[in-house]
Amino acid sequence: MDKVLLVEDEKETADAIAKFLTRKGFEIDVAYDLSSALSKNISDYQIVLLDILLKGEKSFPMLKKIKQEQPKLPVIIVSAYDNDENIMEAKKLGADGFIAKPVMTEYLENFLLSKIHSLRRKA
Repeated sequence: MDKVLLVEDEKETADAIAKFLTRKGFEIDVAYDLSSALSKNISDYQIVLLDILLKGEKSFPMLKKIKQEQPKLPVIIVSAYDNDENIMEAKKLGADGFIAKPVMTEYLENFLLSKIHSLRRKA
């Protein structure tokens, strides 16, 4: 089973995404803030869904840390803050994709599956 780390500070959004992905066969860990997310063992996951803004704090340090430690681990930015500046910064730091909120769950599933399958083919 593929394990996903979802880093999202809006509980309602996190719960909806986690519930949907669990029904689709993914194992989900949710971190509601940056410090909780940073304490996770990143090597336990096949993909990370990362909100840009967590309780007023940008998550770019986490993205940078993940890409330094696990450069092949797909990190998908999921955020309502989808302005050009944030997208450019995320890409510069190695983000593998960007999904704007509100999240369309069918798109999320297809995107995740394609990233996971792509990663497996490279391994």
